[in-house]
Amino acid sequence: MRICNGFRVVLLIAAVGLAAAPAMAFEPTPEISTPNDAYRFGMEAYRAGDHVTALDAFEYAADQGHVRAKWMVGRMYSRGEGVERDDDRAFEMFADIANDTENTPPLNPDRPFVADAFVALGDYYRNVDETGGVDLQAAMQMYWDAATLYNDPEAQYNLAVMFYRGEVGDADPAEAARWALRASEAGNPSAQALLGYLLFQGDGVERQEVLGLAYLHLAHLRVGGANPEIRGMHEQAMALATETERRTAIELAEGWLAVDVPPAEAADAR
Repeated sequence: MRICNGFRVVLLIAAVGLAAAPAMAFEPTPEISTPNDAYRFGMEAYRAGDHVTALDAFEYAADQGHVRAKWMVGRMYSRGEGVERDDDRAFEMFADIANDTENTPPLNPDRPFVADAFVALGDYYRNVDETGGVDLQAAMQMYWDAATLYNDPEAQYNLAVMFYRGEVGDADPAEAARWALRASEAGNPSAQALLGYLLFQGDGVERQEVLGLAYLHLAHLRVGGANPEIRGMHEQAMALATETERRTAIELAEGWLAVDVPPAEAADAR
């Protein structure tokens, strides 16, 4: 059982009133007899759009301890794919993955799924619990585990936002910038936009207008303007920048995008 700063993930499962697992319809055959077989069969059905068959296969494999199958069950219940949406059941699957991390050594190929399970738990705690409220401390712990143990960029970005907004304790833009930088280096557009905003404004870091604007423009290019928050920050900074700053930043961002490598100068934001 894994302990996270004074609370056990397994105990948090009981706190949300888990729904009973559905009866499984999947029956193994000589050709599909192992959890890996069932998972592969489920993925074939899922990709073909047969979510009901896929879920049955994933449930079978998950019951045998298959990490990726557990993750798929959690994801399908959280999205209502092939089944009525059930956040309690999704939470159960993600918590079961997180609670079994001692069986996920450093080079285990399941590590990305474990990291994503921590992020999913963080999202649940950050938004709603059984009382209709939130548990931001638990959310931060989930993101922290994913960010530090698994170097997950989405968790790193979420930590940056929580530190910037002061969701747990006082706002800390400098700490937000450090986490945004780590996620930015992994190519997370939202983190690149946040880091760019902090650099452009000089909030928590030394002000670097061109570098900040370049990060904002890179994020804008990568999401195609589809993210309203990124688009708003980008438009605001562009309006405040000089023509020279805009031209230089655009050239930098387009150069980074061509090679998909953030600039070495970003280390100044640490």
